[in-house]
Amino acid sequence: MGVIQSDLSGHVALITGASRGIGRAISRRLAAHGAAVVVSASGRSRARLDETCELIRQGGGQAASIEADLANEVTRERLVARAAEYFGAVDILVNNAAAISAYAPPSTIDLPARHAMFEVNLQAPIDLIQQALPAMRSRGWGRILNISSETAQPPSILLGGPTRLVHALVLYGASKAALDRYTLGLAAELHGTGITVNALAPYRIAASESAAQVAALVAKTKPEWVEPLEMMAEGAFVLIAGTLTGLVIKSREVLQMTQQPLHAIDGVSIIGDAATPYAPPAG
Repeated sequence: MGVIQSDLSGHVALITGASRGIGRAISRRLAAHGAAVVVSASGRSRARLDETCELIRQGGGQAASIEADLANEVTRERLVARAAEYFGAVDILVNNAAAISAYAPPSTIDLPARHAMFEVNLQAPIDLIQQALPAMRSRGWGRILNISSETAQPPSILLGGPTRLVHALVLYGASKAALDRYTLGLAAELHGTGITVNALAPYRIAASESAAQVAALVAKTKPEWVEPLEMMAEGAFVLIAGTLTGLVIKSREVLQMTQQPLHAIDGVSIIGDAATPYAPPAG
């Protein structure tokens, strides 16, 4: 399965959408292993972005933050270069930011809404990858991780749940499916260069702040569908610290395949394994 490089000192990571949830968890986990981390989110998430940096620094890590609207191709065109101004060239890129721009039925969703969703969920990751690749090629080492979604896979049966959410996930899933396909093509292109490219998704639902209500509801009847944020952070760490490439894979599958234990965000304390369920907070 390849050697996992537990010490990421000397590497610089850029993680988008890192003001909370999956992005924050991955940022903190990489920093715990020595990576210098630059976190990014839109201006409206400034306060939470600062919280992410503070949590990293409290853990002894290095962190900096950048405001960037990934829906705007102009404001994102120098994001990687701006990130490099803090700790050096970016050689770890985690494309986590994503958006649902409309909750309209598939038959009526308009062109601006379609553009907006694909702009953040597909075009922005591709742009940032293309910005980061020259430095990765020069170093002969790089890690590109695209955060995907279980919704990228067409459901075998009709989706259940609120109609508004079902409609929203159609186009969101389509944008993530496109990102998955791009991931596989890029991994094939870069095979043998020292740059790995993978896509990682929660098994079903990661218990992030944005999914808290859904997670709590689902956990009552299907607890195995919900996973702690540490699961995504662990899967991301394994794919970044190791040499696996060309995978579109779920977090639990990464741990099962590599027999990696589930660690806390500090990267030290073992709290479970691939099958560890989500434990809702008391009260």
